[in-house]
Amino acid sequence: MKDLDFDPYKTKNEFRQNYKLHDLAETYGKNLLIQWGFEFKEFGKDNRHQKVWEGGEDQPDLIIEYKGKRALIDWKGKHHPAWLANQRAVNSYENWNNKLKLPVLICFALFNNNDSFLEFKFACLGVHKYSSSEKKEWDKNTTVEFQKDLPDFSKPNVLMYLI
Repeated sequence: MKDLDFDPYKTKNEFRQNYKLHDLAETYGKNLLIQWGFEFKEFGKDNRHQKVWEGGEDQPDLIIEYKGKRALIDWKGKHHPAWLANQRAVNSYENWNNKLKLPVLICFALFNNNDSFLEFKFACLGVHKYSSSEKKEWDKNTTVEFQKDLPDFSKPNVLMYLI
C-alpha cells in the first residue's frame, strides 16, 4: 500500500459527509432525467464505503440515453458557484470519453447553506473550457475550474451534447 504524504484529518464519518451534496445533486438530477424521459443506469462504482480507497480510474456516475443518443454524467454538489472538479477525475473522464466515444457531462448542482436547491449547470468535456487551479485542496488534490458561463442543466441543453 502506498504511504500518504499528508495526515488525513477527517474521520470516516466526516469523509462520508463530503458525499451529502453529491447525493443531493444525484437525487435532483435523476428526478429531472426521469421527468425528461431519459433512460439511465449506473456506470461508476461508489467507493465511499471501501476500507482503502486509492486514486485510480475514476468513472462518471451514469450512462444516460434518449432516443438512441447517449452520454456519461457525473454529479457534483456545491455550496459555492465555483465549478470545480478534481483534476484526476477529469483526466479519467476524458479517457472514458476517448474509449467509449461518448460525451461526458459534469453536472453541478448548487445548494445554499441550508441545502436548498438553487441551480443546476453542466460542463461537457472537450467543449467547455477549464483551467487548473493554482492551489491544492486539503487532500493534496489538484482541481480544475470550469468557465463561469456554463449552460443550465435543462433537457434542450443536454440534448445538444448527446451523440
